[in-house]
Amino acid sequence: MKKLVFFALFACSSDAGTDVRPPFTGDVHRFVVDRITVPSTSAETNAFAGDLDGNGTNENKLGLATASLAATADLSLDAQDMIASGALTSIVELQADDLANDDTVGVRYFGADGDAAVVAGGTLVAGTFRSNRAATTRVPGRALAHLPIFTNADPAVLPLDGLEIDMISDGAGGFDAIVRGGIRQDVARMVSYDGIIQMIETEPDRHLVFQRQVDADRDGVMSHAELEDSVIALLVTADIQLFDGAKYAPNPMPITKDSLSIAFGVHLIPCATGRCITATPTNTCRDRARDGTETDVDCGGSCQKCFDGLSCTAPSDCQSNACVAGRCAAATCSDGVRDRYESDVDCGSTCGPCAAGQACATDSDCASTSCDSNIAAGGRCL
Repeated sequence: MKKLVFFALFACSSDAGTDVRPPFTGDVHRFVVDRITVPSTSAETNAFAGDLDGNGTNENKLGLATASLAATADLSLDAQDMIASGALTSIVELQADDLANDDTVGVRYFGADGDAAVVAGGTLVAGTFRSNRAATTRVPGRALAHLPIFTNADPAVLPLDGLEIDMISDGAGGFDAIVRGGIRQDVARMVSYDGIIQMIETEPDRHLVFQRQVDADRDGVMSHAELEDSVIALLVTADIQLFDGAKYAPNPMPITKDSLSIAFGVHLIPCATGRCITATPTNTCRDRARDGTETDVDCGGSCQKCFDGLSCTAPSDCQSNACVAGRCAAATCSDGVRDRYESDVDCGSTCGPCAAGQACATDSDCASTSCDSNIAAGGRCL
């Protein structure tokens, strides 16, 4: 609760001056992100939010979307395992003469080691850092944020414009921080759609109803065009205007909203080189690294079965129960296995209708065009 109060105080504070601009002096202090908090509740969404366009309202469209994913158990809960495995390695650098008080500080946020980043200016007062405000800066910072959003999928890579970072000392040499910015709507949708597709392909059994809703032409492929017509597009819709053409120019009275507001929490530990993370993954089948007995990332061996085209060493590694030349073979409608988007063995989805008593996800899976209403417990064709 104390951290949420801190976040809320930062979110509600107003711009207190002009841009802090380079040159920045002093040592570059390196920190590693050892914890990422993607909003999963309305309380976290609001606590992280900030006024990114200057309209007097705090925004965090990311939180609205991720809280919705949390409600359907589709939000990733595996950030700590990804950090422990090294699949998620975010870094923050502060250039300052003094980490307690300094009027001219530069900050860079790297979602992964080697990413590009544009410095944002700010100030340190009594160990609390506040960067230039996204709504008023004329020298905006930029970063690639790597965030675990969709369950059983790779972290989403989100290019943030108008980077804001607020940090408060944790009393142990590190910082609790909020990271904010905006991402262009077209980019946000592309990244989101790729994550949704990967999530559904990884665990098709869990997402058959959603897959049917997206796959409008019933060809077994979820295209970006089909996702544009889905409810997901409503969640990934711009709520702020940060640009006038190609020029960064936040507009509190938007003509055309072009970006989604994003805000999330991180914790930083000092780390001069390397990762400085000593924890090991609790669940290696969800850490987005190929480890243990896995034949591909988080699948095969003792983990879940792999989707078409992923690496395998035995038929049991694959959803299709067929491993050919080291790759999982594509599912067919006559392989005697319930795989891909079938609701029962070799029927449903693109494989033709299922008979009475067979499993179904929607009415279209059934020869009778009637799937009983108890789908959550496993629908059956009537």
